[in-house]
Amino acid sequence: MAHNCTTAYNSIVTTQGHILHSETYHYPLQPGDLLLVDAGAESQAGWASDVTRTYPVSGKFSPTQRLIYEVVLNAQTQAIQAIRSGVEYQDIHLTACHALTEGLVELGILKGNPTDLVDRHIHSVFFPHGIGHLLGLDVHDMEDLGDIAGYAPGRARTTAPGLKYLRLHRPLQVGMIVTIEPGFYQVPHLLQDPQYQPFINWERLAEFADVKGIRIEDDVLVTPQGCEVLTQNLAKEIETIEAIMK
Repeated sequence: MAHNCTTAYNSIVTTQGHILHSETYHYPLQPGDLLLVDAGAESQAGWASDVTRTYPVSGKFSPTQRLIYEVVLNAQTQAIQAIRSGVEYQDIHLTACHALTEGLVELGILKGNPTDLVDRHIHSVFFPHGIGHLLGLDVHDMEDLGDIAGYAPGRARTTAPGLKYLRLHRPLQVGMIVTIEPGFYQVPHLLQDPQYQPFINWERLAEFADVKGIRIEDDVLVTPQGCEVLTQNLAKEIETIEAIMK
């Protein structure tokens, strides 16, 4: 409002981070909760932003929240570092999937070889959506045109669990702005799906009950040199967030 902006979309501000597009705000904040904030401004010229951060209500992440947060942040960092003109956006998505899966295997939550798990889309039990979308004069730019805009000519949407929700499936070009927003979610109906059951260490996962959902999202411009994170000034490192919360 201070800059004569409006919200670019209905803000998601919730302690129920596993509900991907929750727009209900009646949940009271409790000690130990994580508050997921997915919000963006729209400028007077109509340009939209789309940013997500996840904050510890108590001011400090619990040990288990910290571990998952670090896995998600590493996945986002690796995905952003891979962005440059000519790279397939799907490959950016898969970069995040591999990083997230490797982290969850190291934590003992997923069982198996990370590459095999991603090939079988097992990671999608905790990361069911795509890595992001185009951003411009709409928060999901040109989404009303559907896959005609998001998918390169001759490409069709797959039914594979780890890829079917990708909104963008074409090579990146200089001037594009995309969101990069990996996450970790404990969605009850996905966890109950038989296809994922053998690959989850349920005793270990139970130790992470205080992590319903974590998402970290930035807006990234594809440049001739690589990329520029337009939203980098909004803190996302654990130590910085905890210092701000004090």
